[in-house]
Amino acid sequence: MRTSLLVWALAGAVVAAAVAAPLYLAAAIRRRARREARARAHDLAYVIGAFLRREAPRAVLRRAVAGVDADTVWRTLDAIAPRARGRRALGAALDRWPGLSEERHALRGDDTPRRAVAAHRLGLLASRRARKALRRALKHAPEPVAAAAALALARAGDAWALRQVLDRPQRLAHRSPRARFALLRAFGPRALPAIHDALERDAVDPQLARAALETLGAAGYTPATASIERRLHDPEPELRVAAARALGRLGAGAHVISLRRALQDPHWPVRAQAARALGRLRAAHCEDALADCLSDPAWWVRRHAAYALAELGEPGWRALQEIARVSPDPYARDMAAEVIEGGWRRDSA
Repeated sequence: MRTSLLVWALAGAVVAAAVAAPLYLAAAIRRRARREARARAHDLAYVIGAFLRREAPRAVLRRAVAGVDADTVWRTLDAIAPRARGRRALGAALDRWPGLSEERHALRGDDTPRRAVAAHRLGLLASRRARKALRRALKHAPEPVAAAAALALARAGDAWALRQVLDRPQRLAHRSPRARFALLRAFGPRALPAIHDALERDAVDPQLARAALETLGAAGYTPATASIERRLHDPEPELRVAAARALGRLGAGAHVISLRRALQDPHWPVRAQAARALGRLRAAHCEDALADCLSDPAWWVRRHAAYALAELGEPGWRALQEIARVSPDPYARDMAAEVIEGGWRRDSA
């Protein structure tokens, strides 16, 4: 009986080993392949870096690219994320690389997600042929592909693409506000005068105007402050919100009076951003107006007003202490107490 059990146990072990060995071998092969792929990608990244530093000629770069598969090249370029000048240099060196032709062909295909990937990849190599393909996609492709093409061209600082985006906003009508803002930011500082001009001429729809306001404010483009201030009176609440936020970022102290008036806006997001902007500007003689906002029905207005008071230095702190001590509004007292008792570091005010 014991012998029979031993035989069965040995047989089971042999079967288990026979099943496990190929699985282990396959896993080992996969691990080795991953290590080799990482090593090739590392070597390629080194060569690309040397080429961008002008330490390696085009011939070395082309040999390195030819020695790996196209996906490795694209992943490496994505990881490096070269700047516009580097993309132009790489595009000129690899203009006839088969991987580039493959992506241009994919951009003309029927698979929308694959076309968007192709647009992104073509933007990593700013070659003449890639630019031509991306411009065609921006003009004629479905919106997701056109948006990817626009972003790729924006990163290359393509002035033609900027005009298309500003003059034909319907091509990107369903993009989110965040995506529109990211697109305009990607065009870089040289695009700011054109964006300002389009905003000044009311040449953009409200959605793109909002992105333009956010872009000009985030970039600190002070020549646009007057145009932005006028948007505090726009019928669209979202544009008033963006204008108040932009004025705070721009340090537009000349427009404190307009921001104070915006504290009375019927839409609470406008009031909140106006209060925040006044705090950023450390606007003098606004303590009373901001103190009144601590009784606002909207929590965000109360919060931004309280922290704005803390930004105003001693007068603001005195206002907060008085509110915390004697205000009949419990919500105002709570918000003032939050700032006083540790929500705010006084030495940063």
